[in-house]
Amino acid sequence: MTEKVPGLSAVVITKNEAGNIDRCLSALTFCEEIVIVDSGSSDDTVERARAHGARIVDHPFESYGAQREFARTVGRSPWLLTVDADEVVTPALADEVARVLQSGPRFVAFEVPFKNYFRGEWIRRAGYYPDRHIRLFQKASCRYDASRPVHERLVCDGPVGRLRAHVEHHTFGSVGRFVEKSARYAEHWALAAHARGRRAGTSAIFLHTVGRFFRAYFIQLGFLDGTTGLVMSGLQAAEVFQKYVRLWELSRFGPAKVQSNE
Repeated sequence: MTEKVPGLSAVVITKNEAGNIDRCLSALTFCEEIVIVDSGSSDDTVERARAHGARIVDHPFESYGAQREFARTVGRSPWLLTVDADEVVTPALADEVARVLQSGPRFVAFEVPFKNYFRGEWIRRAGYYPDRHIRLFQKASCRYDASRPVHERLVCDGPVGRLRAHVEHHTFGSVGRFVEKSARYAEHWALAAHARGRRAGTSAIFLHTVGRFFRAYFIQLGFLDGTTGLVMSGLQAAEVFQKYVRLWELSRFGPAKVQSNE
């Protein structure tokens, strides 16, 4: 669509996303405003975003939840569409968002279905589809729980609806990219879990890791996707393994000693 949707701001949080940002922002031209909340990119992410007419806001990164909540506050429109740099709003979703907002919705937020891609291939099983997240919401009626370091939760004061069109999530460009991203998530998760008093030992590491693989590969039918399903199930288990090993390390040695040896 070519017309701007009045009262809608797109908000994108970034750091070193030069490889993704053009594709992401090119799909957001229907929004009245595009805001980039950047946490110190050292590549040309910011310059590329400016070329798309985005407003740039610099803000240091503390956690995913805190960054999302800050980003929520800087959008100027009453409705916000939050998008990650490795995500693409499809034309069908752009049209659906426009129709919903023009009709005066009775919901304060909407869940959007995601199609997750690995090296360009849509992952249909192993827990990756259907995958829904609240991404369109009224700024005044919703807020992020900043206490959650990863997989942040949006708290809404009102009913939440569902959209049908998809966001394309190109999060898995390579195994290396997945592992790098998982390590960041694991670090934030373990630090927050340790601060809440959680501990991990042999049984927790083993049971959570094996359980995650079993669920993804067998219960969520990852085995039907052949080698790709095996890889994606294994990577999920590896992320869980990192989380609990990191928590075990913090539990045994303490944050100060762990950080002093890094």
